Amino acid sequence: MLHGRERECALIARLLDGARERRSAVLVVRGEAGIGKSALLGYAAARADGMRVLRGGGVESESELPYAAAHQLLRPVAERLAAIPAGQAAALRAAFGLGEPVEGDRFLVSVAVLSLLSEVAEERPLLCLVDDAHWLDGASADALAFVARRLEAEGVVLLFAARDEEPGIPSRTGTGPPTARAPHPPAGPPLVGTGVPRPLAGLPELRLGGLDAGAAQALLAERTSVSLAPEVAALLVTSTAGNPLGLLELPGSLSTEQLAGTRPLPERLPVGEVVEQVFLARVRRLGAPAQTLLLIAAAEDSGDVGLVLRAARTLDLPPDALDEAEHAGLVRVDGGTLTFRHPLVRSAVYRGATFLQRQAVEQALAAVLADEDADRRAWHLAAAATGPDETVAGELEASAERATRRGGHASAASALHRAADLTGHPEPRARRLTLAAETAWLAGQPDRARTLLDEAATRTAEPRLRARGEHVRGAIEGLCGRPDLAYAMLVAGAELVSPPNPAAATPASGAGGPADSPMGHDPSTRTDVAPGREPGEAPGPDPGEAGGAAGGSGRPAPGEAVLEPGQAARMLIEAGRLAFTAADLPRLAEAGRRLAGLPPAEEAVTAGGKLMIGLAALLEGDAERAATLLREGRALAQDSADPQSLTMAAGAAMFVGEDATALDLFTTAAVRARTAGAVSALPLVLAPHGALQMWTGRFAAARATATEGLRLALDTRQDNIAAHHRAVLAWIAAVQGRAEECRTEADAALSRAIGQRLGPPAGIAAWALALLDLGEGRTGEAFDRLTALADAAPGEGHPIVKIFAAADLVEVAVRADRPDRAATALDLLRRWAGPARSAWADALVSRCRGLVENADEHFTEALSLHAQAGRPFDTARTALLFGEALRRRRRRAESRRHLRAAREIFERLDAAPWAALARVELQATGETARKRDPSTSADLTPQESQIARMVSEGGTNREIAAHLFLSPRTVDYHLHKVFVKLGLSSRAELVRLSLERPGLLDGEH
Repeated sequence: MLHGRERECALIARLLDGARERRSAVLVVRGEAGIGKSALLGYAAARADGMRVLRGGGVESESELPYAAAHQLLRPVAERLAAIPAGQAAALRAAFGLGEPVEGDRFLVSVAVLSLLSEVAEERPLLCLVDDAHWLDGASADALAFVARRLEAEGVVLLFAARDEEPGIPSRTGTGPPTARAPHPPAGPPLVGTGVPRPLAGLPELRLGGLDAGAAQALLAERTSVSLAPEVAALLVTSTAGNPLGLLELPGSLSTEQLAGTRPLPERLPVGEVVEQVFLARVRRLGAPAQTLLLIAAAEDSGDVGLVLRAARTLDLPPDALDEAEHAGLVRVDGGTLTFRHPLVRSAVYRGATFLQRQAVEQALAAVLADEDADRRAWHLAAAATGPDETVAGELEASAERATRRGGHASAASALHRAADLTGHPEPRARRLTLAAETAWLAGQPDRARTLLDEAATRTAEPRLRARGEHVRGAIEGLCGRPDLAYAMLVAGAELVSPPNPAAATPASGAGGPADSPMGHDPSTRTDVAPGREPGEAPGPDPGEAGGAAGGSGRPAPGEAVLEPGQAARMLIEAGRLAFTAADLPRLAEAGRRLAGLPPAEEAVTAGGKLMIGLAALLEGDAERAATLLREGRALAQDSADPQSLTMAAGAAMFVGEDATALDLFTTAAVRARTAGAVSALPLVLAPHGALQMWTGRFAAARATATEGLRLALDTRQDNIAAHHRAVLAWIAAVQGRAEECRTEADAALSRAIGQRLGPPAGIAAWALALLDLGEGRTGEAFDRLTALADAAPGEGHPIVKIFAAADLVEVAVRADRPDRAATALDLLRRWAGPARSAWADALVSRCRGLVENADEHFTEALSLHAQAGRPFDTARTALLFGEALRRRRRRAESRRHLRAAREIFERLDAAPWAALARVELQATGETARKRDPSTSADLTPQESQIARMVSEGGTNREIAAHLFLSPRTVDYHLHKVFVKLGLSSRAELVRLSLERPGLLDGEH
């Protein structure tokens, strides 16, 4: 047991015991330098009887090398890669530099790490120790955080140790101020006020403080060879605030007489950062060669003793220099690896050297790495540079290209940023800054990307480059910020590479642009393109080339054809999608005119253009023309192999009421995204998919889809998409009577959506709160909410949501005796339903006419249409309203038939408030309400429902795990819970149940 750490050790022991029972756990141990984090990890390793232990950690010199820490951790189990899905294994091999680059999402490597750890844990429980997490490279931090948030039932314990940030310590991860080693601190893993990489923020933490007096005294007594006077021991404890490293190291700076209390102590004992000065004082006692050798090791702290000695020879250091440093206890050498006694020794050595001393060792290291490691060499040369140096900048850009091919976008961004700093001419410097911004965005660092783009914008007027920057800026703003600002950025960027006055054209021609996603540009899926290259492009331009802009406007000079119609079309389609989200008809029409005015390009007249112009017609109220264009766009895109194009096609089908087609296309898009491991693209696909599942009454499936989409959106920092998923969850919670969950999710969705002018999630969340009121009998409140939704300004609601909610407004308006509002809402629904030619839309129109006209024939027609439509919740709502109307006319026998049908459907959907309303109506007819049949899937969690559905479709645990980005063990854990809740004992029984009761696992029946 560690002194004073009884509580912490007990916690570690519980985590290890849980892993032996197949319960996974994650913990980030935090604290200042020397507080005992590594000792606690060592305690965990010592207690891991019967477990496999993997060790890794951050190394400052490797903090810009993508997946360096992950490779270190997983290298001992690399032989198990053959046991995980082939695509994941190939991605992980490529990330580690062991295979060819693999096209796919940057999160595919993260999924592979999860699969590999789960596979290893199948043999016996697994303990993963990650020390010095504050120096993790960005790619490893992302991957390990992804894993940490998905561990559940594998029997894996993942422990991180991270030092709190200490200003002034030089670092390539941006934790210190500018130094001669790095004139600006290239940002590695972004930080949140501490040394913990941002991806690890929010994981369970254990904060270590100083030892109490008793434990500190005990540690001193155990580890000090001379007898300490009580007052000296007490002063040491007070001065160090119980820091174990300080307690162990400070006595070494005092004489025997001072320790014994026979001579006075210094007026000021070294505390805090001065512990580092204690180490520096020991270094200064060594000879000059030994000090220089330690500086080499500090500059290249990979621990490769052979590399350190080769660099030492280039500086003519004697062979015994290492011996002197080792005998002083400042470093130790074991099996070819050199390790500092403590990381503070390394920082003391490096920070205590002069610039010229550091420059000399950096150049020596670069010289010996010339034929071994181009990436390390580039960084050492950069650290030694004192001003613009195109040769070094070129080596850093080449390093960035290699990092990008391996999926290490954060590292690539740092290399490109440093390359830009070493670039003297403004135009090539701007190009490198723009590329750095692109790769920072790929790495999920939008704030960093914006800063780089701001710097690039001040240094170039070249149209193509400025357009490229505006494309990235608009994409970031669209997913993370305000769509209205994103629109302006994208249109401005498109104008830079378009012919003059493209807006003069009309949208009637239907010309379009490329088949990009209607959910927005997602650069995180482009891992196959190196920085500065388009797909298939040869190696890029000479860094010294300047652009061809005229003046400073950024517009091409007369006769100077700077046209990129494909790029312009992509930006205009994204701009149009954002305008549609905000229900901004003038801007949507403007984007359509500009798109139609572009010259023919490879992507012209495609689904994107058709859909955008069709959406403009929909907002204009021309439903007939909108339906035609949207169906044409859907036909163009539905056979694509691209998930984003399929999502566009599905959206078009949804907007014209083709539920079955849209659901099939959304499902196909999601499957293809999962197969490709496109984690960051999935939230964009799942958002409309979950909404359509919700509206078609597949509540269990919709809840599972939105829950997964929300988690992935938060993982990939897509806050605007997260708001959409929260709104869907609020709507489902309202229908199923989970009032607190509804309000919580709706408030969160509205908080984001209103501020960013996100019309669809704002509208869905407001509708959810109205449904909650309606289901609980608060008709007046529901009327107020639905009329506010109908009157909402663009960005606070959306025309599509207003149309879909119109039937509810008709109902509450009739109950509130507001025929004017009922008539307006019915007219809106009727004008859209006619061109849509959808059975469910026509059914809602008939239901509303039945309410407004109090006519049985319309209710009867509605129920007949519902039978063809496949929207059970709508069917039950109509049956309830018809039954209620018949009861009021004292036709009780007829009303019971419809009320029973409504109650049964509501119960199957777990729509508790609505089932209660049906039971009350039945009781009013004189019928005694029966108890609900419990044999449904209502008790399944969203993830259990999703897994059960996949099992019923024949999926194996491994296949399901790969699709849901979970481990097979977690799938098995949830499947067992499904069996218990449904009273089943085998997969065969689950398949049989799904066949006997189709739609059960979707919450449909």
